[in-house]
Amino acid sequence: MLRVLVCLALCAASLAQIPLPQRYRAAGELRWGSDAEGGTPFVFVDPAHPDKGEVGFEVDLANELGALLAVRMVRVQSPFANLVQAVQRGDCDLAMNGLEPTPARRAQVRFTRPYYIFLQQLSVGPGVDNVRTLADCKGLRIGVLGESLSHKLAQQQPGVEVVVYESNTTAYEDVINGRTAGSLADLPIARALHPRFPQLQHVGEPFHPYYYAIAVRDAEPELQQALDAAIGVLFLNGTLERIYRKWDMWVGDEARLGDRDVIEASTGGGSNDLQWGPAMMLLGEGALRTLGISVVSFVLAVVLGLAIALARLYGPTPVRLCAIGYVELLRGTPILVQMLLLYYGLGSIQALQMSAVKAGILGLALNYAAYEAEIYRGALLAIPRGQREAAAALGLTTPQSLRHVIVPQALRLSLAPSTNDFIALFKDSSIVMVITVVELSKQYLMLANASGRFIVLGLVTCGLYLAMSLPLAFFARRFERMLDRDRA
Repeated sequence: MLRVLVCLALCAASLAQIPLPQRYRAAGELRWGSDAEGGTPFVFVDPAHPDKGEVGFEVDLANELGALLAVRMVRVQSPFANLVQAVQRGDCDLAMNGLEPTPARRAQVRFTRPYYIFLQQLSVGPGVDNVRTLADCKGLRIGVLGESLSHKLAQQQPGVEVVVYESNTTAYEDVINGRTAGSLADLPIARALHPRFPQLQHVGEPFHPYYYAIAVRDAEPELQQALDAAIGVLFLNGTLERIYRKWDMWVGDEARLGDRDVIEASTGGGSNDLQWGPAMMLLGEGALRTLGISVVSFVLAVVLGLAIALARLYGPTPVRLCAIGYVELLRGTPILVQMLLLYYGLGSIQALQMSAVKAGILGLALNYAAYEAEIYRGALLAIPRGQREAAAALGLTTPQSLRHVIVPQALRLSLAPSTNDFIALFKDSSIVMVITVVELSKQYLMLANASGRFIVLGLVTCGLYLAMSLPLAFFARRFERMLDRDRA
């Protein structure tokens, strides 16, 4: 009886205008942040009808909230990992993108009552047997979406090698390609993506219920209360159930959205205390990985770049044209696209698959070899013609004159610009985070997003980059002075 009375009261309230802060009422709109890259079923562009704009269950939910609050809902694109910061900065008025009201996030923003209860679903690839639960994945590689509940649960499971992805789609692609044994994701995501990946097997029962809630700025309790009231009306009048059934998301747990413990689940303060000891260890591991990738990549880039420069200047015409094409192609296209093509594009071919670290090293080496080739070509052309003529007069062949006369002098001339390139590569190595490599920058982002300590952790990260790059610049200048003394 009480439930019926509450339902009638809320339905009556829905006919009236739900109180909303005046500035939003005057503007006539609410800006809600989300990341369309996250894809189905949240917010995405339907590839079959790209002209119809964005769709998804949260698009439907936003429209219903807007109608109930009598404002227009305007979506603002923001990376998922930075949604909380987007709300804090005022880039958007609220964030609704499958955000989990974790203690760390509750310490930074205010959350509404939950609008969805989700479960975790473990999926494995073809040929993976004897896996029913996360505990059975000991010794296996499991892909997760970074900074999600799936990420946290997988990290807590002993013996599981956790691979962090920017999206669940790429995580599932790696399961199909055999790079990982399985993936842990929210049940709505697993269900929505299953038609694209029918080879995946959902194993075990969905487990560990948790919540999606809307984030608003901590100083705006009135906006939170208005959204709370609107969510309550949509739940009691059956709109939420209609939306979730449309997107195959209605499970038994959704009936609990009206329970007091669920309503209060995302309220209250949180904690973003950072354990500095473990955090520094993680940053140190990321720094070592960054250093290793950068050094190996640049060594390969130097060797390949010199070979390309020599081929362009001294090779036959077909070889010269190939060298020119390589340089222009690699310099004229974004390294991000090159990296994704190398790892995910070629990775779909079994014979060409490689680990993320190897793909990152190769991608950086191939890209920077194009720039190194131009440096070496300029240095080779800068060697006076008389040097080559003198070598020929002494009876040296072209390969001999290059090896003993021309190339050594060209390398000396190219030392300074090559050092600059190495420092640039050192910083650009952060691009490998897009292919699941957790290097220094990615580790910083994960720690900063979890704790909200962007400034302090950012300064520490910058200090680590400087600590690794400054010695390189020092030794390069010292080596240049040594060469100058030798030449004198």
